[in-house]
Formats: sequence, C-alpha cells, structure tokens
Amino acid sequence: MPIKNISEIMPLIYSTEMRDAYTQGHSEHVAYYAKELACASGLSEEECEDVYIAGLLHDIGKIGIPDSVLLKPGQLENQEFVLIKLHSQISGQIVQKIENYSYLYTAVRHHHENYDGSGYPDGLKGEEIPLYARILSIVDVFDALTTGRIYRGSINFTKSINMMHDMQKQNKFDPHLYTTFIELIHKIGIIEEDASKKLQFKELETQRNSFFFTDSLTKLLNRDAILGLLRKSHDYGYKISLIGCNIKNFKTYNRVYGLAKGDILLKDVASILIQNLSAITSIKEPVEKDLFLFRLSGDKFALLYIGQRSEFLSYKLEKVKEDILKTMSVEFDFHFIIKNAIASRNIEQDVGYLL
Repeated sequence: MPIKNISEIMPLIYSTEMRDAYTQGHSEHVAYYAKELACASGLSEEECEDVYIAGLLHDIGKIGIPDSVLLKPGQLENQEFVLIKLHSQISGQIVQKIENYSYLYTAVRHHHENYDGSGYPDGLKGEEIPLYARILSIVDVFDALTTGRIYRGSINFTKSINMMHDMQKQNKFDPHLYTTFIELIHKIGIIEEDASKKLQFKELETQRNSFFFTDSLTKLLNRDAILGLLRKSHDYGYKISLIGCNIKNFKTYNRVYGLAKGDILLKDVASILIQNLSAITSIKEPVEKDLFLFRLSGDKFALLYIGQRSEFLSYKLEKVKEDILKTMSVEFDFHFIIKNAIASRNIEQDVGYLL
C-alpha cells in the first residue's frame, strides 16, 4: 500500500475550492463524515483512512466544469446538468494520475451512483457500487443539504434528515450503511465551521460575483441574483416584498430617440432608484431590512425588501416616480408581485412573467 501524505494532495483540494467560496470546506466535511461512517461500519483503521482521502478527492473534477454551470444560482438546464455530472468522471481521471492514490479511482468516480441504479456515471446498482463510493454518496448528500449555497441557505438538521429519509424510500443508499449513518449523525451532529481555516480570497470572490450577478449596463443586480436571493429568503423563512418596476412606453422612447439615448435613460433611472432608496446593488447574504435593487431586462427593474415594509416602499416609490417624471419627462410604473409574504419554493413559476 502506498505511503500516505495528505499534505501533497491538499493544493488540489484548495484549487478546486477557489472556484466557489460557497462550497469551501465541503471536501473536508465529506472526508470527516465518511471516515466516521467507515469506522462505525467496522472497517479497519487503514480502510477508514482510505475513505477519508477519497472524501478529500471526490470533487476535484469540478475544476474542469465551466464557471457558468458550476456557479449558476438557479436550476440547471438539461445540457448544464450533463456537464456538471462529468465532474465525477473527471475526478476519477485525475485521481488515476496521482501515483500514491490511484487505487482510490473507483471510489471517487462512483460517488454519485445510487443503490437503485439511477445514479451516474455508470448506473451501477447495489453492491456493484464500490463500498467506499457507497459511503461517500451518503455523506456527500448530507453535507450538501446542511451547508449553504449561492442559490439557497443551509437546511437544518431535522429537515435534512427527513429529506434523506425520503430519498431512502426510493432505495438511493446502501440500506445497512444508511442505518449506521443515521445512528452516527445523531451522535456527532453537523460539523461546526472554523472560519480561521478557510482560504481568504474575498477580493476574488467579490469580483467574480460582480461578473456573474451584475447587470453590465446599470451595474445593478441581475436576473440570476434575484433568483438566488429569493430562494435564500424562502429557505430562511423571511417575509418579503417584491416589486416590479418599468418605464412606460420605453420601446417608443427607443424608437424616437435611439438605443444609445435609451441606455442613458436606463442608467439615469437606476441612479435615481439607488439615491432615493439607498438600495443594495451587490450580492450578499440577505438579512432583515435589506433592500436589493435589480435590472432584469430591457426597462424591467425590481426591488426586493427583506421584511414587512410595503407601505414605506410604496411611499418612497411614489416619490421616485415624481422625480423621474420631473427630471426625465417619462413615466415610471411599479406594482407588488409579492407583498409581506414568504415566497414559495417554486420561484421561477411565481415570478416567471417578471423575468
């Protein structure tokens, strides 16, 4: 058996996590849970160590997935899902090239296989799936549920376990390992984050968020940002007010004055909204009393207020409406899409006409 020196693979793990701050620590979490499950299942000390290393390596293939797919805040399209599923194969191929750990190739490649045969990349079923991969598949799901993502907040322990129970009703996990895991996780609980151990790349993450979640013309937040923030607001149980805004007869304005003048008008309207509402125009974790401002497309703007403040917003927007008419001679309209309520989980259906 090769000599194990975990420090030699950590740069690979860190390079993967540099791609997405929201999943930083995921590989180490999975490694920890996997080792605990392996030990609780009666595996030898050496086997438990192997499972731990496989957990560290299981997602390194994500380095080969485009940012536009890996960092997408919403539901993946079919073609995008095909791409994201390739990460397990890429992970396996990379592990094959690491001299001292190539024997863990199958554990890494098959960590998304399901016990009922519905997983990927090879649709293996039951004990056709390597033992280490069966362990990883359980703990990978648990950590994914209990940690936050750009498109949703973290899910609490009880709800996560209930969701996994629903999956197990469909025979997704090795039944013996799953029973052992449920007993184990109630004893050890969710890993608590140690911020001091995280890589610090705030400036990079700020710039990357700006690239993906900012409207290039007005510098307001964009469509992807609003979907992510709406999902998180739902997951956190926030009551929100969502308001759609638009410039009346904007197509006519473009036709009469030209597209360049239309772009200037959009930027001027954005400036007035920012000045009058003191709105947030960069992506961040939503908290009570935050007011986010978006440009979605064309002359469609939106405001998302975290909390119950619809009367205040109506008053402020009436003042904005007067200001825009007075300074630009165009009419500005707004209407409530969600008013002092918790958004439903099916965000796209609820606000699809706006987006």
